Amino acid sequence: MKNLKALLAIPAIFFFNTSKAQTAADTSLVLKEAVVSASKEAIRAGTGTIVVPAGTIKGCLALLGEADVMKAIQLLPGVQAGNEGLSGIYVRGGGPDENLVLLDGVPVHSQGHLLGLLSPFQTEAVEEVTIHKGDFPARFGGRSSSVLEFRTVQPEADGRKRLCLGVGTLSDKIHFDGVSPGGNISYSVSGRGMHTLLMDGILRAFNIPANLYFHDFHARVTGRFDERNSLSFSSFSSKDKFYYKEGDEKSDFAWGTTMASVSWKRDWGGNLAWETVAAYSSYSTGMGYKAPGSRRESLRTGIGDFLAKADFRLTGSGIHGLRFGTEAILHRFRPEADDGMAGNLRGLEAALYAEDNIRPAAWLTLNTGIRLTVFSALGKTRPSPEPRLSISVGKDSKPTVKIGYSRVSQHIHQLSSPIAILPVDMIVPVTRKIGPEVSDQLSAGMSLNGANGLEVSIEAYWKRTSGVLEYKDGISFIENFSTWEDEVAAGISRSRGIELYARKSAGKTTGWLGYTLSESERRFPGSRISGGEWFPSRHDCRHSASAVINRTLGKGWEAGATWTYSTGGAFTIPEKDGSMPRRGNCRLPPSHRLDLGLTNHKSKHRGERIWSLGVYNAYNRKNPNLVFLVTGDGEDGPGPKTISFLPVLPSMGYTRVF
Repeated sequence: MKNLKALLAIPAIFFFNTSKAQTAADTSLVLKEAVVSASKEAIRAGTGTIVVPAGTIKGCLALLGEADVMKAIQLLPGVQAGNEGLSGIYVRGGGPDENLVLLDGVPVHSQGHLLGLLSPFQTEAVEEVTIHKGDFPARFGGRSSSVLEFRTVQPEADGRKRLCLGVGTLSDKIHFDGVSPGGNISYSVSGRGMHTLLMDGILRAFNIPANLYFHDFHARVTGRFDERNSLSFSSFSSKDKFYYKEGDEKSDFAWGTTMASVSWKRDWGGNLAWETVAAYSSYSTGMGYKAPGSRRESLRTGIGDFLAKADFRLTGSGIHGLRFGTEAILHRFRPEADDGMAGNLRGLEAALYAEDNIRPAAWLTLNTGIRLTVFSALGKTRPSPEPRLSISVGKDSKPTVKIGYSRVSQHIHQLSSPIAILPVDMIVPVTRKIGPEVSDQLSAGMSLNGANGLEVSIEAYWKRTSGVLEYKDGISFIENFSTWEDEVAAGISRSRGIELYARKSAGKTTGWLGYTLSESERRFPGSRISGGEWFPSRHDCRHSASAVINRTLGKGWEAGATWTYSTGGAFTIPEKDGSMPRRGNCRLPPSHRLDLGLTNHKSKHRGERIWSLGVYNAYNRKNPNLVFLVTGDGEDGPGPKTISFLPVLPSMGYTRVF
């Protein structure tokens, strides 16, 4: 494992594409049509709940002309793109493993495509996304920062069918959905694959000896037996590969997700309905390393989940909207190395929950709830009570004030190297020695809707999380899985921030200005990490700003521009003697970028034709996309070396919808 350990000092990968904006809770943000619409569920009192419909996703500018669901989410308040390209998104100071991603109600572990640049979910397959980043409804648990609900397309029951074919600079894709002639079976199928020719040319032009590839697939079939019963089958898979060569040394990385589920929905009458779900979801990742004259070494890790849950809804009971249920997940953790060291841990996570959405008056809404989670592994059982409460005062035409509190526990940890960011982070459970993460968050906000679609809002949050894990100083990854509990330390994190937002959502020109001031720190008392003092977390981003403008030009033409700015993330540089100093002792340069887009829609005899033109990074800002930790013994000692391989990039795409 000696050579494999050296590999961890090669690339620390940072992708800075941070975009933020603030929007009112319980509203959906639509860029193309510039319409504000209420959530389809009953109005919640909580802060930080935002619905992003398909129109918003397709209207957001993205890399190489790919409209992407994650890029739309990154425009929301309190959400930023990962400092490290392999690590997804960060929500209000939390890490990427602290986000619960649900695909049609089933948890999915995924790192995303292209080292985190793109979502693993094809845009045409997604109908809307709901993100909860403030106080969570009691039906959600298991993650301490956010919940992202991806709801896939539900075809209309009018017998219409849709076929979408797309050819772009980066990938080719297909999507089709519809309803059977009898109207009792609906289906939605999507597939996408990357053609590596362009990306290979870009990397070669910048003398980066690497290449990437990805593909994904999603299918959902729903059968309706009668007016009260329906049965759905869903499957999803996503695979990525990344190759890197430096001299005669070769490295390869691969990661992927698979999911399969079946759900039964029944309306029992008397305002009572339920949904039961059985599912399996797995995530695996690994890397290989081959040095001249030596055998290939590898490291793999993964997790598999068996899930069963039942969710009940009771509506029409006056001012109350009740929801209660139970769920159980059997986790199987699979860390492994090629020298025979392996682990195969199991953990059972079970929960009971109940929540009540109360609206005693038109100007007052309350949401109360309680969730009891029990986690059992290695003979140790830990109960975690989680209270939730949120209050909203005000009407749509008046200033609205919201305040919320929630406690969430997380029984899964992701161990990341402090000096390298690679897709082989270990996923481990709570044990006898290692406790869960427990997060308490308090948030409050106020919004005001004015005339002509003008909206101004401000929201503040404070969050404290105990039980966060990091490797001790001098340890970069687990060499012997049997001793991993002795190689990590448990500490606390604190995050706080203020999110400001001003938006215009009516007229031919729409857009917003957003600014976020935030701080995220960690501390490990009594440990060997940074002497037990507070230090900035790797995803600490102090200042973030965004400006978005969309303009309808007529005759099917639409134009848009997005400018984003964020301060650089924290990076740790060892001392000249190799010792570890206070973590986060270095800040990378700030990142900013301008993206431009132009789209033309034209109706055809059958369907629609769409041409899209775009320019990514229009003024060719050399943002740090790759960061190498140079460990030589030169005069300057160890330090970061930044490389930018995403210069100004024009793109073109063609989509035909039948």
